[in-house]
Amino acid sequence: MRIAILQHGDYAEAYNRFKNGGGETYYAQRYSVDFVEKLADQAEFVGICANIGERREEVALKDNLISACMPPKPGGGVHEEAVIDLFTSWRPTHLILRTPARKVLGWALKNNLKILPILADSFGKPSFMSRLRALPLTHKLNDKSITMAANHNVPASLSLAKIGVHPSKIFPWDWPHAHRPQDFRVKSLGTALPKIVSIGVVSKSKGASDCIDAAHLLQQQGVAFHWRIIGAGPYENEAKAKVLSLSLNDRVTLTGLKPHDEVIAELEAATISVVASRHAFPEGLPMTIYETLATRTPLILSDHPMFQMFFNNSDGAIMIPEKSPQAIAAAISRLLADPKAYEFHSEATAALWERIKCDLSWGKLVETWLQDPFAAPERLRAMALPEINI
Repeated sequence: MRIAILQHGDYAEAYNRFKNGGGETYYAQRYSVDFVEKLADQAEFVGICANIGERREEVALKDNLISACMPPKPGGGVHEEAVIDLFTSWRPTHLILRTPARKVLGWALKNNLKILPILADSFGKPSFMSRLRALPLTHKLNDKSITMAANHNVPASLSLAKIGVHPSKIFPWDWPHAHRPQDFRVKSLGTALPKIVSIGVVSKSKGASDCIDAAHLLQQQGVAFHWRIIGAGPYENEAKAKVLSLSLNDRVTLTGLKPHDEVIAELEAATISVVASRHAFPEGLPMTIYETLATRTPLILSDHPMFQMFFNNSDGAIMIPEKSPQAIAAAISRLLADPKAYEFHSEATAALWERIKCDLSWGKLVETWLQDPFAAPERLRAMALPEINI
């Protein structure tokens, strides 16, 4: 068995960081790195390609474990032709596809590879035009040789069904959960300065600029707070300039990337967590949401299509319109002004966390599929996509 994996992150960087005693930069990173290393103990060859870096580079971590970086194509996106050239040299028998790369998928089908798409992507509104644009991908995912098409959690899996992928082959998956609500205390408003956090890619589509504008509104209203924006991304330098131009440097801090254990500490100390993703951002169900609820932190989040199923009118979370700093600021103000409502939402996070988690882990999905791609769907049938809203 020769396995090729196409993903976003640099496997070699994380692998070597862990070997040198470093920590995680995001949830379940060590879990996935260790899992792939164990695959190499069972397979003839494992190669992992990341859509990242300035030049093509291959690193041998073990005799049969290769990590490669492939520069994105000009303007962004996976350089699929270059990836196909690399994979051709690797001669894989199995492909684990963690991003919806249509040309790579077509190449794998043409060469009779066994293929497991295991995604964390949303696929837009179920309109005629979105289905039409997705048709080449849908057609390939529905090929009879692809027995399973997995996506991160139920809402993102439903979006696959809505673009025409056969529901019977769709399986929602999740990461194992190291942090649970029972491990954290219910929060109350105290006398300390309220701390607001936003965690994730620092980009306009993820809502970073909307959060800064909301902070400016809160400052103008005389609300006491400090807002920490944790992460890195294409909008980071512009965001820092905007913070300075709005005289928010004593109210808003852009921390850059933090080790994952520090992110959990930030959430545990936080008063409110804000996830302001715009509809254009390709969300699955971000781990920040799981961790916010696990740490009993009241959540304010946008009405992104991937959030509506679980969070619209749910206790423990307040949903607001996308691209609305005014709505973000108003929701924060209401929570900070009402200790009873605040504690109610913190208490309710436990039930909401239980509602959103999936029982099928990434590792169990991959292991079961590798054992027998054609038997795997029946073995995991109890954890297939529920027949709801399709």
